Amino acid sequence: MSTPHPPTAPTPTPQPAPLPAAVNVLLYGAAFACVLTIMALSLLPAQEMPSTGIADGIDHFIAYWGTGGLMALAFRGRGRVLVVAGIGLIGLGGLMEVLQQLSPGRSSTWGDFLMSGGGALAGLAMGTVAARLISHLRRRAAGRPGRRHRFEGPVPQEAAPVRAGRR
Repeated sequence: MSTPHPPTAPTPTPQPAPLPAAVNVLLYGAAFACVLTIMALSLLPAQEMPSTGIADGIDHFIAYWGTGGLMALAFRGRGRVLVVAGIGLIGLGGLMEVLQQLSPGRSSTWGDFLMSGGGALAGLAMGTVAARLISHLRRRAAGRPGRRHRFEGPVPQEAAPVRAGRR
């Protein structure tokens, strides 16, 4: 009859060093700047709008896609905050379409609203995947031997193997 083995403790997952505060500030600032840019460009009169050469709905998608991606990176790991950010971006797209009716020469369409909302959701999804991939790669790099910040004690000094013919 065999004796049961005591359960072993699971090996802790290596945790990477936290991102520097400057990176977080940069991500928050870039996302906020994108929101302000969307608001400013959405409310310009038609004759003052810069021409990008991109079809009307596509430029809405790209603007909200980039903003959503930056928000997902800035708010990484905070699921509820990302949901609120997504609802906020979709709401911003709707609000900007309504307010465009007050700008001379501008009109609002459901197509633009749908492209803005779709871009926001696609950007949030892409940014979330990117944040998880970056986190996975950082955890993996933190667990590699030879990284000084992961050792708990002194590094053991092993003798280098002597190759034949070399002394």
